[in-house]
Amino acid sequence: MTQRILLLFLFLLLTISRSFAQRGYTDAFRTGANEYQVWGGYSPDSLTWIGKSESRRLFMAGAGWRRVMVATDRVAWKFTVDIVPIALVSQPTLNGVEQVQDPSKILALCAAEGVNCGPAGRRTTYGIGFAPVGFEFNFRRRQRVQPVLDINAGLLRFSREVPVAGSASINFTFSWGAGLQVFTSPSKSVTVGYRFHHISNANSGTPFNPGIDSNFLYLGYSFHK
Repeated sequence: MTQRILLLFLFLLLTISRSFAQRGYTDAFRTGANEYQVWGGYSPDSLTWIGKSESRRLFMAGAGWRRVMVATDRVAWKFTVDIVPIALVSQPTLNGVEQVQDPSKILALCAAEGVNCGPAGRRTTYGIGFAPVGFEFNFRRRQRVQPVLDINAGLLRFSREVPVAGSASINFTFSWGAGLQVFTSPSKSVTVGYRFHHISNANSGTPFNPGIDSNFLYLGYSFHK
């Protein structure tokens, strides 16, 4: 399922870039320019690289402000601030309790031993947050189609402890990624991208810190002034 979504996402990127491949010109990313963006995205699963929590799904929607700090002929360096009014983490449960490991693995072991470990399910937890510090780098900054690299950091406050009981309801976040920003007019653009997104409590208040790593695919719409 995850591989299919990633392949569909890559196909969408290629389609957008080919559709707008003709040369164009914009000066939206001149030094001192502002960008106002609304965005939303989804991760269909979690990987275990820094974070160790399995089978998590993440949806987030938010808005952000970008300020061009430095612009050369080819590259624009932007400072970014984002607010996240909606963050939803869908987590696997066993007997109504969130698990770090995918419950299907636990149930398989129980079945092999002839033990009933109880029903598996999912629970969604709501959160809000912000990312007050971030940077974006736009390449080919005068062209209609521009590659983008980005990195940011912030925090999320959830309605219960995430990713499991005994961890924390307040978690820190950081992400980095890449995408394409396509100008549909001199003052409007669409961004499609991927971010590696990490959530963890950084051992604040509790040493239990399994964390969540996500393959976050997002779409953004921007106004430029």
